[in-house]
Amino acid sequence: MNKNEKELEQISTTDKLKAFKALKDAGLKVEMSGSGVPTVVCAAAADIEKELKNTRKILKELRYNGSFGVRGPRKTDQVLSEEPKESIEAVMEAETDTEEGAAIPA
Repeated sequence: MNKNEKELEQISTTDKLKAFKALKDAGLKVEMSGSGVPTVVCAAAADIEKELKNTRKILKELRYNGSFGVRGPRKTDQVLSEEPKESIEAVMEAETDTEEGAAIPA
């Protein structure tokens, strides 16, 4: 096994969390994907290339050799960010109220 393969196998969850925190501290919008890969979310698809360079620079300073991602916004991201937080909480409250009062057929 060569040195590069061995280094990639040794990347731990704590390294990914450190990378996530460093990117978040740099003011970027970051999420962890289902596989635990830190992913930077850009405001517009046109910003991906700029954010990719910025992300690489930050992670290189950390000596992070693991996987990371940069993606543009999704339609669902825009819907959640445009709606006021209060309206989302009101919908969640209404759903819980109806679930508690609903009769379950036998």
